[in-house]
Amino acid sequence: MLSDDDILAAVRRGLGAPGADDAAFPAAGAHITRHLLLAGEIVRCVETRTEGTAFHAGTRDLSDLPEYDDLDRYPVPPPADPGAARSTLRLVRRGSVAAHACSTCTNGRKPCARCRGAGDVACRTHVPCAGCEGRLCCLACEGTGKRAREAADRPQGETASRVRCRKCGADDAACGKCRGAGRKKCGVCGGTASRPCPDCAGGGTVSHDFCAGTGRYVEWTEGVVVREPVVDTVEESSDLPARAFAWTNEADAWNRVDHVGEDAFPPDGTDTGSGPGTRTDLTEATDLTQDTDLAEVAARLKPRLGFRDGEVARRVRVRYLSLARVTHDDHPDRVYVVIPGRPAPRVVTVRSPRRAWRLAALALLVLVAVVAVSRLLT
Repeated sequence: MLSDDDILAAVRRGLGAPGADDAAFPAAGAHITRHLLLAGEIVRCVETRTEGTAFHAGTRDLSDLPEYDDLDRYPVPPPADPGAARSTLRLVRRGSVAAHACSTCTNGRKPCARCRGAGDVACRTHVPCAGCEGRLCCLACEGTGKRAREAADRPQGETASRVRCRKCGADDAACGKCRGAGRKKCGVCGGTASRPCPDCAGGGTVSHDFCAGTGRYVEWTEGVVVREPVVDTVEESSDLPARAFAWTNEADAWNRVDHVGEDAFPPDGTDTGSGPGTRTDLTEATDLTQDTDLAEVAARLKPRLGFRDGEVARRVRVRYLSLARVTHDDHPDRVYVVIPGRPAPRVVTVRSPRRAWRLAALALLVLVAVVAVSRLLT
């Protein structure tokens, strides 16, 4: 954490004044507040366990699945990575496997519902003629065998030649395909009025869906353990606007907490130093009271660290950075934000709330003036 002298020296450098020139930005009149940026995630591995009856058509060897007596007490090791993708573990309750012969079929076959086991279905003996479709089959008798008083007119656009009608004998009057009959024998059954059942192909039986045609099935009690990650995103700026994260970059002295385990903040940890900031592994040993920033991180995360139903593992991975906000009586229109980093802290200058209000008031006055002038001109 930067001292007050380090913070003021950084602001002076940002103003282009020599670091030793206290008169450029005197300590008197300076107001320093510290703010913690905290970002990262808490990942929990949440487990659900359910039990129910499982079914398999046919035979199945279940020896490859683990067995259990009490699903709630069956031990499953916690995952090495709480953020791993969803996983499913299936188990078999000991002694619950039962193989059965199917009682509603015969060796996996059952009578065909369409033909009721007969193997064939009814069929039409004749079908309409494809040439005349039963209409105007004979222009003289219309398929009755008795000539009408007046012959029917030829169908408009007909180009096919007409033949002698086999029923009434009229020349050049009958359809060339059915010769006045208006219909032809069914091409499927040959006029027998019966055809093989399309569902069973004439066999009279079909495969039994329930047992998949095997004549057997297996039932057992199945336990299912499902684990999936639940992510809680953390992003807090401690009394600074949310855009404060945009003032920082990866080169700044971010400190990192990376911990996997049930206790996110045990009493010990160690600083292993990583990158421009430090990485703290809270499973090692260091006194948190010696790091006030880390203590604040722990306090901020505490409300989020309650255990959820089914939680079996967690990972806390966050980074934090302490910024200093500096205002000065001699610089009422500016706010200086000091960001720790190497080789030296950076300074971001933003408008003070006072200056922002003044600019807003000025813009409003200009708008009012423009409206007033436009009304006078009209």
